[in-house]
Amino acid sequence: MPLDKLIERILSDAREKAERITSEAQMRRMEMISEANREEEALGRRIVEAAKRAADEEKKQRTTMAALEARKAILEEKQALISEVFERALKALVGLPQEQYVELMVGMLVAVMDDKDGQLILSAVDRQRVGEEIVARANSTLEGSARRGRVSLSSRTRDIAGGFILFTEGVEINDSFEAQIESRRLELEPLVVEILFSERAQE
Repeated sequence: MPLDKLIERILSDAREKAERITSEAQMRRMEMISEANREEEALGRRIVEAAKRAADEEKKQRTTMAALEARKAILEEKQALISEVFERALKALVGLPQEQYVELMVGMLVAVMDDKDGQLILSAVDRQRVGEEIVARANSTLEGSARRGRVSLSSRTRDIAGGFILFTEGVEINDSFEAQIESRRLELEPLVVEILFSERAQE
């Protein structure tokens, strides 16, 4: 299953949460501004007319600070939600049904193989669960292609959530899901932001 489609599906689930976070942050902003106004009115009753301009300036500063704090809170919530989208994408990839997972892994592996033999390094869970099947299916596919390289299952494992490390002639190709998502994050993040926040963005 392509990463783009998984991201789109997860973004759809995240829309409702994004709208609630933005709405709550806007309410906090309005409450802080209202509190600043109330404090200014109380201050205005206690001070003499000669201090009116100072009170007006105080009001402006409080309102500005309240707006800045609210904006900061909104940005922090947005960043947290964006990170959650990519975390859920990783979990969705790892949680694919076994047949789909194997098919995805074989496709990824065949795509990076060339005429050199390689060793497939998986997570400990994947090595035990699907390692032999991935190697067998990948080699079967490679036999029907023009590439001469074949893959074997390494006895080593790696601390990754999913995907694999391909070791060939002293070089490691990191095709773990974490590495794939991180490498495409800069490309995909603007799309995530647009889908989550474009309709209710607050300036």
